[in-house]
Amino acid sequence: MEPNNKMNNTSKFFKNMASSKIFQSTKSFIKVHKIWSIVIAVAIIAAGYFGVSKISSSGSTIQYTFQRVTRGNLVISVAGSGQVSTLSQVDIKPNTTGQTQTLGQITSVEVKNGDYVKAGQVVAILDGKNALQALNQAQSSVMSSQASYDKLTGGLTDAQLFSLNNSLTSAQTTLSNAKQNILIQLQSAYTSVTNDVYLNTDSFFTNPTTANPTINIDGVNFTNQQYQNNVNQGRYNIQAILSAWDNTIQEQENMIAASTTDDYIIGSINQTISDLNTVRNYFDDMTTLFSLYSVSSDSSGQSSINSDKGTASSARGNIDSLISSLTSTLQSYNNNITQLQQDQENFSIQQEPPSADDVAVAKASLDNAEANLTTAQQAYDSRIITAPFDGQIGGLNASVGQEVSSSDSLGTLITSQKVINVTLNEIDAAKVSAGDAVAITFDALPNVSMTGKVSYIDPLGTVSQGVVSYAVQISMDTQNSQIETGMTAEVTITTTEHDNTLIIPTSAIQTSGGKKYVLIANIPMINGTSSASSTARSFATSSYNFASTTRASSSRQFGSSSASRTLSSASITTQYPVVKVQITTGISNDTTTEVLTGITAGQLVVTKTTTVKSSTTATKSAATSATTRVSGGAGGFPSGGDFGGGAAMISGGTGGGSYGGARGL
Repeated sequence: MEPNNKMNNTSKFFKNMASSKIFQSTKSFIKVHKIWSIVIAVAIIAAGYFGVSKISSSGSTIQYTFQRVTRGNLVISVAGSGQVSTLSQVDIKPNTTGQTQTLGQITSVEVKNGDYVKAGQVVAILDGKNALQALNQAQSSVMSSQASYDKLTGGLTDAQLFSLNNSLTSAQTTLSNAKQNILIQLQSAYTSVTNDVYLNTDSFFTNPTTANPTINIDGVNFTNQQYQNNVNQGRYNIQAILSAWDNTIQEQENMIAASTTDDYIIGSINQTISDLNTVRNYFDDMTTLFSLYSVSSDSSGQSSINSDKGTASSARGNIDSLISSLTSTLQSYNNNITQLQQDQENFSIQQEPPSADDVAVAKASLDNAEANLTTAQQAYDSRIITAPFDGQIGGLNASVGQEVSSSDSLGTLITSQKVINVTLNEIDAAKVSAGDAVAITFDALPNVSMTGKVSYIDPLGTVSQGVVSYAVQISMDTQNSQIETGMTAEVTITTTEHDNTLIIPTSAIQTSGGKKYVLIANIPMINGTSSASSTARSFATSSYNFASTTRASSSRQFGSSSASRTLSSASITTQYPVVKVQITTGISNDTTTEVLTGITAGQLVVTKTTTVKSSTTATKSAATSATTRVSGGAGGFPSGGDFGGGAAMISGGTGGGSYGGARGL
C-alpha cells in the first residue's frame, strides 16, 4: 500500500503545481516570449551543470622528476669474468719431421728446472756424428743432382765444365788418397798385431812359433783345460795368419801403387778385418783364462797372473780399435767410390744432348736429393734442442747419456706471459673488437687492478643448451708476479667511449612514430624578481620534482584574488609547463644516452612522471573573484606546441585575469 500512497502524493503535487499562479504565469511568459525563454533555460541548465561539476569533480596531480642535461664522458662497456692462464705451454722436443727415429745420446744439458730461457736458447745437445755424415752425403747428392739437371736443361758452360772436371778430379784424388791411407792403415795394423803377439804375449808360451805352442807361466796353474787348449790352438792359428799377412804387405803396396781395382782394396780390408777378429778371439780367450781359470802356486805367481791378464786385455782392446777403424775406413772408401762413380756418370750425362725423359728423371732425382738433404739437415739440426720461445723450464727429464728419439719430450716450456680467458655470450661478443681497452680486477687480490687489451676473439662459437658463447683472450699491459695461473679475474671491456659529449638519463627518452623525444621544463626567467632569480640559481642540483594539476579541457577554475608566480627548488606549480622536444641520439649504455641534437647543456629533462589522483569540492563566487581561463593540456610551445597533457595555470588578481599555458593537441 505504501508505494501506491507515494504515487498518489506525487500526482497530487504536480496537479497542485500546474494549477498554481506561478506556473500559469510562467507558461504565459513562455508563449509570448519564446526566444527569451530558450535563452533562460539554457543558462539555467549550464549553471546547474557547472555547479554540480565543481562540487563533485575529481582532479589529478602530475608530478615530474627532472634532471639537468650535462656534458661528460660516456663509456659503453661489456663485463665478464674468467681465469688467468699462461699464453703458451709446449713440450721441449727435437725439431724433426717424418717418422720417429733415434737421434742419439745427450752429450750436454744446458738448463735446469725453473730456469728462464730466451727463444733459441740451447736446452740440450745430442751426439751428431751419424747425422753429420748423413748430411754430408745428402749435400753431395744434391750437388750431383743439381749439376745433372743444369747440364740437361741449359747445357754446359766453360765454368760448369771446369767445375765438373774439378769435381771429378777431386773425387778421384779423394779416392786415391783413401787408397794410400788404406795401405798405411793395413801396414800399421800388421805392425800393431805382431807387437802384441811376438813382443808382448809370446813370453807366456813354450815354443810359441812352433806347431805345438804351450802356455806356461811360472807359479801359475790353469784350472780349465778347454780354455788352455783354445789359447794354445789360437796361438798356432795366428802364426799362420801373421805369416800370410807379412807376405801380402809388399803385394798390397805394389797393387795400390798401380791403381788396382777397388775390389782388391775392399777385399784386402775385409781380409784384414777377418784376421783381426781371429786374433781378437785369441786374446779374448787368453784374458778369460787369466781372469777365471788361473791359480797361483806362490806369491810371484799371482803377480804374474795380474800382469799377464793386463797385457792380454790391452792387446784385445787394441785389436778392437783396429777393427773399428778399418770398418769405418771401408765405409768411407765405399762412399768415395760411389761419389766418384756419380761424378763420372754426371760428367758423361752432361756431354749428351738432353731428352724430355732425361730432364724429367734428372728433375725427380734433384727433388729427391733435396728432400733427403732437408731431412738430413733437420736431423743434424735437431741434435741442438732449443727453446721455441721465451719462458720457464719445467718438468725437465734430460740427462747426459740418455738416448733421445724424435718423439721424446725432454720437459715443458711455459711462457712467462699470462693472459685472461673470458667467455662472452653472442650479444656481448658482437660488441667487442680486438684492441679494445680492458679494466681488470682479481677476486684474490683486491688491491690489484690492471689494464689490458682484447687480443683475440675466437671466430668459432660454442653452443651449450641453445646458448652461443665465444672465447675472448685478454692480454695484460704489464705482468705482475702476484698474479697466479688459475686466478679468477673480473674484466670490463670498453667497446665505445665518447668524451665531453651531451648526456641525459636513458629514462628521459620517449619514442613516437620512429622519432625520439624528451620533455623539458619550460621555465622563463623572471627579470627583476629576486625570488625568480633565486629559483633559477636553485636548479644547480641534478634532479627536481615538479607538480602540476590537470583538468578536463573544457573545465574552468576560479583563481584567488592575489596573483603570484613562485618556484620551489623541489617542485614547480602549474604556472610553468613542460615542452616536448625532438632529439637525435648517439651511443647509450644501460642508464645514459648521448644526445646529438635537439637540446643543450643546462636544460632540465623529465626523467619520471607520476600521476596522483585527488578530489576537490571547492566553489568560487563570481562576484568576488576574477575568472582564470585554462587551456586544455599541459606543456607545449607558447607559440603553439604540439605536445598535450598536463596543465599550465596563471592566477589573476581581483578584477582582471591573464591567459597562460600553451595550446594542447
